[in-house]
Amino acid sequence: MIKIDLGIRGKKVIVTAASKGIGFATAKRFLEEGAKVVISSHNEENLRKAYEKLKEIGEVNYIVADLTKPSDVENLIKKGYEMLGGLDVLAYVTGSPKPGNILELSNEDWVQAFYLLLMSAVVAVREAAKLMKSGGRIILSTSMTLKEPLPNLDLSNVVRLSLAGLIKSAAREFGEKGILVNGVMPGWTYTDRVAQLVKDRARRENKKEEEILSEIVKDIPLKRIGKPEEVANVILFLASDLATYVNGALIPVDGGLIKAIL
Repeated sequence: MIKIDLGIRGKKVIVTAASKGIGFATAKRFLEEGAKVVISSHNEENLRKAYEKLKEIGEVNYIVADLTKPSDVENLIKKGYEMLGGLDVLAYVTGSPKPGNILELSNEDWVQAFYLLLMSAVVAVREAAKLMKSGGRIILSTSMTLKEPLPNLDLSNVVRLSLAGLIKSAAREFGEKGILVNGVMPGWTYTDRVAQLVKDRARRENKKEEEILSEIVKDIPLKRIGKPEEVANVILFLASDLATYVNGALIPVDGGLIKAIL
């Protein structure tokens, strides 16, 4: 098999929320391509376990950071930059807010979602752009809910939508510096979050979890749930030398589930 040089080797990369799921898979793919990586999570125990696995692949360090706290995000970017001796790529991933609809969710739930999904991204993008040179890449992992709201995920449906504006605004503002800003929109991807949503929906609809999974897959043209690695590969592409003229884009990674044309 012919291996394509993606231009990732030696790149200095920060990956947020990387103890599990899409963040872990993303860090792993960067390390496999020879990048130097700093990972973060708010849960130090999970972060340490991820670090122990990833250090077998390449050069990796970790920083404990709660993305709901702007000061933690600022520290993550600053300290990560110092650890790496520079910053070429920010791969921004977050956990997800609790499921629920507008009538169920409290004011505190909305504030928490704001800090988790939007404010953390604003701070991370701003601080990373201050430190990056021309050729820098900022990639935000968002959600298919930017294009198509999902039932019982109103926090994500509403708050994540602002990330589209952030990506477009930052792409225009930092383009002159040679920094590219893009986003990916994962669909149903097999993570702990999906397992939680399946359990919640099964409880609400009084069905078995297997029935809910079958109903989800039925709507996906590829007839399967995605893998975290499949999202990570698109993030890797956006950070690579193959994506030098992609800026301000939002790429769905959903098996064709989004029905919207624009």
